[in-house]
Amino acid sequence: MGTQEGERSWVDVANDLLSRCNVNLRLRKLSDCNADVFITLYENILGETVPDYIALACSQEDDVHNVQSVIDSLSLDYLQISLSHITGENVVRGDKESIKNLLEIFDGLLEYLNEEINEESQNG
Repeated sequence: MGTQEGERSWVDVANDLLSRCNVNLRLRKLSDCNADVFITLYENILGETVPDYIALACSQEDDVHNVQSVIDSLSLDYLQISLSHITGENVVRGDKESIKNLLEIFDGLLEYLNEEINEESQNG
């Protein structure tokens, strides 16, 4: 039972992120967290398109490429830390740990950016 409870809370995290980004999408299970979800989160939170994004992804390889581009950009352009423990392939394959790790990164990033905006508005 503990696994289902843990999965539920991560689905809640994903839905909360989507809601805070004004994305009209609700997930029912963690495996619903696919490439499109992470691309949407990236673009809404960071306000730019995913580098090297394949817009008309028509295969699992394209999805893997797009998610890996999200991970690489977060790692190199924003966080300056290695995210080698998360791969696009594992996320697309539905690996729960990889999905949770990526959701956790987006959750922390959105929290940080919101704090920065709040501080700027208080100081400015």
